Amino acid sequence: MRDPGRIYYAYHASLTQCLLTVSEYCPELPANTPPLHRMRNLIQVLLSIGPAEGWPTVDTLTVSQAIAILTTAQEMLFLLTETGTEAGIRTGTSVRISEELRQALSETMADLHHRLGVALRANKAHRVRGLYVIIDPEVTNGRDPLEVAKAAISGGAKMLQLRDKLRDKGEVLPLATELQKLCLANNADLIINDHADLALAVGSAGLHLGQTDFPVSQARAVLSSQQVIGRSNHEMEELTESQGMGADHLAFGAIYATGTKGVGRPPQGTARLRQARGLTKLPIVAIGGITAENVAPVIQAGADAICVAAAIGLALDPEAAAASLVAAIREAGGKV
Repeated sequence: MRDPGRIYYAYHASLTQCLLTVSEYCPELPANTPPLHRMRNLIQVLLSIGPAEGWPTVDTLTVSQAIAILTTAQEMLFLLTETGTEAGIRTGTSVRISEELRQALSETMADLHHRLGVALRANKAHRVRGLYVIIDPEVTNGRDPLEVAKAAISGGAKMLQLRDKLRDKGEVLPLATELQKLCLANNADLIINDHADLALAVGSAGLHLGQTDFPVSQARAVLSSQQVIGRSNHEMEELTESQGMGADHLAFGAIYATGTKGVGRPPQGTARLRQARGLTKLPIVAIGGITAENVAPVIQAGADAICVAAAIGLALDPEAAAASLVAAIREAGGKV
């Protein structure tokens, strides 16, 4: 017969050991970080209830490993609460972990999980670089979007964004899946426009949001810790707002006159881009009217990546067009 009491203490030992491991070897964060300090105090309370024995120790942790262990700990806390209630009902004894302790553990783990996620995504900032191509089925000259994407990657693009404003997500999913495979095979990153659930489903590098799309905080609740969020910005105050919301990189434009971005707004120009660069340390993706002929001032103003749509999607030879832009970015001193 299943013994809920023994299961309860097994979950308790698992939870305690997970927290001990993270508190001892947590990477990236200073030892005096508030949630780490709180966690060490809570661990002492857990150890007063029951031991954490028979678990192997580790020497180091990566940020991803620490997040995975915290995720396991959060699941253990849930199971511990459920099993403790069942054990109490069967035996007539009280649940050993109080509601106050459960809440303190939950809040502390959530805080630490968030901070580690920020650190993990910051470590990926260098991947926002070079040529960033929007793949839009409406901007391909009637060609298969996947073929345009392959040509862009062959030409040197390091980031793709799937933007499909017309079809339902179920119809977009097959293309998103193939684009993700393409990016993984070529050390490139796929960003999904608008749809956090689609980004999570295909395991893309991240999500792109417009000013009126899903709030960053709500999108973050859907995505995994390692998936980045980019957000469109047209004004300086929007840049500051996006950074405060927790965006991981910032799109800014339109830099030059364009028919596909920033319609109804005057071009920002490279002077405004330079001003934007001074407002944030986050990677900046410049967009709007950028070509191989005018990209140099954009790179010199501080853009980390150059985003285009029609320049590749409508080109007679998308691969050659991509290669030309990549060469111009490199020549201007940009990261490719």
